[in-house]
Amino acid sequence: MKRILVPIDFSENSVFALNVGLELANQLQASLRVIHVQTGPRYAPEFLGDNPEERLTGQAKSWIEHLLQKYSDNYRVYNGEFDYKIREGNVVREITNQAHYDDVLMIVVGTHGISGVEDRWLGSNAYRLVSHAPCPVLTVRKEMKWESPHRVLLPLDHNKLTRKIVPVVTGFSKLLNAEVNVIALQKNSKWILPGRSDLYAKQAERYIKNNTGLSVDVTPFKWGGDAKKILSLAHEKEATVIAMHLNKSINPFESFFRPFANELLNLSDIPVLVVPVKE
Repeated sequence: MKRILVPIDFSENSVFALNVGLELANQLQASLRVIHVQTGPRYAPEFLGDNPEERLTGQAKSWIEHLLQKYSDNYRVYNGEFDYKIREGNVVREITNQAHYDDVLMIVVGTHGISGVEDRWLGSNAYRLVSHAPCPVLTVRKEMKWESPHRVLLPLDHNKLTRKIVPVVTGFSKLLNAEVNVIALQKNSKWILPGRSDLYAKQAERYIKNNTGLSVDVTPFKWGGDAKKILSLAHEKEATVIAMHLNKSINPFESFFRPFANELLNLSDIPVLVVPVKE
């Protein structure tokens, strides 16, 4: 059975991610696994309230069992599993190892964006998790809208790797019964063949229409590499999810530069679906 993985650090954002993960698991008829990575002896989960004694003596195992008991009625998958794993060590490594081991379909993770508040360990590790994950990652925050009708914004640039995410985004959009806005990202450069992104966008439109009954449109968009412009367009289109690819580059120098994906994840007040692709 397919499985969705939800990292939990007991922040409100991670609990919101659990709710989203529950909905997706029900729609996919998938198992749902919660994972917590212990990085220290003391935690103060927000749902325990202001009782200092509980905050000092509580254990991760009992807190996760509390969450699973609280949300178990919301999990409605016949013969499905709604369970948890607790691991110790490096947060990103342990989550990605679990994702590999379980061959998970998707990770749903709560992030903090650039609100100025670090939500436990998920906030500071979100981009690193996205960068190392072996599967698509959906990033959400408690302030974000997650309800029907859904509209998925799918930006495609001139890079041929961008097309690799189309089947994944198509399946995800079909699951949500979402309208899809394919965006042909146009950037002025003597090194880029004009019209390539338009061609890829038209190919994506045909693929989605041939494999689903979803509504699809294509919009050419001059963006200049600015994440804020993509976010502004997403609001204009009333998107509820922004889908994007993340290149698993073999270039060791790429980490020295601030990636577009990191900027969008930090800025976005709309859920972002990041799909890894390899060169």
